[in-house]
Amino acid sequence: MALRFPRLKILLMIFLFVIGHGPPQVRMMDPLSIASVATAAGSVISAGSSVSMATMKGLADAGYRVTCAIHIENWTRYPLLYPTVRLKGGALTGAPTAVLPGKSEKAAVLMRKAAHAAAGVYGTVSWEVSGTNRRFVIMLSAPYNFDFYSNWLGLGMTRPGLTEVANGHAWFDHMYYGPVTTSDNVDLKFQRKRFYHLTDPIIYRDNEFEIVGVMTNVHKAEIKIVFRPAEMNYKNLAPQIRKVLGLSN
Repeated sequence: MALRFPRLKILLMIFLFVIGHGPPQVRMMDPLSIASVATAAGSVISAGSSVSMATMKGLADAGYRVTCAIHIENWTRYPLLYPTVRLKGGALTGAPTAVLPGKSEKAAVLMRKAAHAAAGVYGTVSWEVSGTNRRFVIMLSAPYNFDFYSNWLGLGMTRPGLTEVANGHAWFDHMYYGPVTTSDNVDLKFQRKRFYHLTDPIIYRDNEFEIVGVMTNVHKAEIKIVFRPAEMNYKNLAPQIRKVLGLSN
């Protein structure tokens, strides 16, 4: 008995029917761009409780040649707590402040040179990133003499599990004099940059965080830092920012 096969036209119709009624294609969501995140952050970041810039002006008016103010925006859901200052030179003019999620502290740390001394301001400031078991570290150097020295800024993070502040000036010496370290096998990873002719931002990145900082190249130095989640890790954005972006909290 001869077997009969469907004609090609019938087979083609069956094939198209199956394809047309198959499961819908899965479309991947486009990742959020840093520009959209920055726009959202700019619309909701609010001022914190740190001292006003009038205090900074007061230091300048008092005749202090070298001053340094650190401004921080926290775009993450993690509070930056327990600030600790280790000054190798200079003087702290007030207690440093914590930086809560979605807040901007316009003078989180305010420093000046020591009175009656031809010296600048240099040292480290660090915060515990609450909920991550890590510490965020800033190294700064604002010298008195620009003939031989320049402003320097370093940004780093301790390894997971390390929240204890190093003794003395160990972190400053490591971040100012030592080789830049990005290995996962060290206690403190960091990047640093000289701010003299070029004032492009310095960026520290790891799997969890991206920290961007700039420093002016004058004696009345200002440091501005954005502490944010690493790209593709935006689940850790501050709730206010996630709300603007339409992300569930």
